[in-house]
Amino acid sequence: MYSKSAQKYFYMVGQPIDGMITDKEGNLYRPYQAFVEHMILRGYATNSIHSYAEHSFRFLNYISRAIELTPPPIDKSQLRIIILNYTSYLLHGKDAADPVVNQIAMENDKVRKTSISSLAPIDHAVSYFIKLGELEQYEQTGVLSQLFKAVKHEITASEKKRIKKHSMLAGVIKGGLTAKERVSYGILTRKRSKSNNRIYTTQSIELSCVTKLINSATNLRDKTIYSFLAASGARSHEALQLKITDFDVITKDVYLRDPSLIDRNTSGLTPKEEEGLAWKGRNTETTFLIEPFKSMFFSYLTDYLKQERVSTCGHPFIFQNYKTLRPFFCSDRSSRIKQFKTAAKRSGLEDTTCISPHSLRHTYGTYVLNYLPLPNGEFGLPIAYVKILMGHVSLDSTEVYAKHDEDIMKAQVEYANELLFNANEVDLKMISLKYRESQLEKVKAEIDRLLSEEAA
Repeated sequence: MYSKSAQKYFYMVGQPIDGMITDKEGNLYRPYQAFVEHMILRGYATNSIHSYAEHSFRFLNYISRAIELTPPPIDKSQLRIIILNYTSYLLHGKDAADPVVNQIAMENDKVRKTSISSLAPIDHAVSYFIKLGELEQYEQTGVLSQLFKAVKHEITASEKKRIKKHSMLAGVIKGGLTAKERVSYGILTRKRSKSNNRIYTTQSIELSCVTKLINSATNLRDKTIYSFLAASGARSHEALQLKITDFDVITKDVYLRDPSLIDRNTSGLTPKEEEGLAWKGRNTETTFLIEPFKSMFFSYLTDYLKQERVSTCGHPFIFQNYKTLRPFFCSDRSSRIKQFKTAAKRSGLEDTTCISPHSLRHTYGTYVLNYLPLPNGEFGLPIAYVKILMGHVSLDSTEVYAKHDEDIMKAQVEYANELLFNANEVDLKMISLKYRESQLEKVKAEIDRLLSEEAA
């Protein structure tokens, strides 16, 4: 799995999700084990635990080698530089300017460079590990050992008291963090939005482009998946884990259910495939499908079940790998994203850098929160309703879809300025109404254009 050079300092014992690695003397490395156990207790999905554990394992091997190559004694400031240089190691590899980073990359033969879009999840994993590595270890065992023994630092009584609030190594990262920074600060990506501490690399897709993208998929299975994601706003793993029993073709309802409730005796999955099942949790298993994607989904689903899906595949999951007939959620995630980007390019989208099947969830969330027509003539559901539709645990996640695009703000400001220039009083409700009317005219024009194209 890893190069011999990388395994020189820490060795994986079993799978990453076991949380077992040893140092070069064969001693169990407790901070790493406590980190993995913490994620398991918090109910993280198996795939997430596996990914976070691997990112942290690679990071530890880099740090160990970098410490060995740095002349002693190593203090906090030097360790901080080593940690921050991990960004250079990932992004530049053998081309890194720092001699220590360059040597490690040469030893590990790191030719393939990590993409910018992949940096955020690595950053979150490593930052999370450093924050909890000592904290969880101390809370579970009452014993505090340092993450990096090469850094000489005596733990005082006051630090032991503060360890329940933040990791000792927070001081290594930024010389002491505020309460807010302890939650939000990352190691690798250092630029954060002032209005939101979270980083979202996935972009939504314009609603008018989604239909063409769905139709640009090369097979019925993918068309069915994409249309369901657009119609429901479901997470990709939720859609891929749909089973025959999750559909009601008469009422045209679809239910998203926790895969842990599946009877193992009837699932038809191997133990390894069971580990691939993921679930973030939802407050309701009911989906609320929006048109025109709802009709597209059921149409494509009917054709897919009749023409492409092999019913004797031995498992109840709707979507299957065409080559192996095994559940499609077991396939390589990067390949699924690549197929989606190919369909997007075929549909006419030029920039596919930050889009993936998850983009359709963003599109759904943006639409129902801002543009969904309501019986009272207004647009957009209350955020509390959208939270339920999206299956979010908190409103903070739902607020990501609140629309603040420049085109909307520009239109509102221009219209307001026009009224201010021509009138002594301004009716804010009238401004909002006029804006909605202008948007409605644009939608009508787009519908007329699509009807004309269909007639032609």
